[in-house]
Amino acid sequence: MINRSELKSHAKDELRGKWGLAVGGFFLATLILEVVGQGLNIISGKSLPLILISFLATTIITAVMSVGMCRFALNYATNGGTPAIEDLFSGFKVILKALGVYFLVLIIIVIGFILLIVPGIILSFMFSQVFYILADDNSKSIIDCLKESAAMMKGYKFNYFVLSLSFLGWLILGIIPLFIGLLWVIPYMNVTMASFYLNIKNNYYAVTENTNSEF
Repeated sequence: MINRSELKSHAKDELRGKWGLAVGGFFLATLILEVVGQGLNIISGKSLPLILISFLATTIITAVMSVGMCRFALNYATNGGTPAIEDLFSGFKVILKALGVYFLVLIIIVIGFILLIVPGIILSFMFSQVFYILADDNSKSIIDCLKESAAMMKGYKFNYFVLSLSFLGWLILGIIPLFIGLLWVIPYMNVTMASFYLNIKNNYYAVTENTNSEF
């Protein structure tokens, strides 16, 4: 059973005294994604080759920064973790894996939405932990990340949905004052989600070890 209040309290406790780094780090990551995306769109214009190159470059940066932001959030959510701006660029160490995970999950979810909306949503929840898994252990393969995310999320998809939904009000409030509030909401949300990952990861490995010990 996932206790949302405990996850959020843990996130706030870990952010206490380190809000400046969190706000600056997530703002930097968002700025990089926005500048790269908008910049490449302007450069590509209406040229098909440039559009394709722009799409690939944007995808690579998005995939790499997704891993980096997960590593950054995990270092906040982990007791005794030491978050650093360098975490944001840790995805470049596993750029091919990050890109492979990104494309595979995207293809799977798109197929799910083509079939029906509900399967697409379920699949997006099922593979929601892949970037955390890769950020947590770079040695794992693309398939390992997908398999572990699917296994970890068994029985926790609704919890994940409700936890995500619980930030809707905060996001709306953050947008109202010229988006300034998002500087605090986004770190809070990301560290809470990283805490969720660590929680279900511990539960998953505890069950796996118990199952293996029975044989």
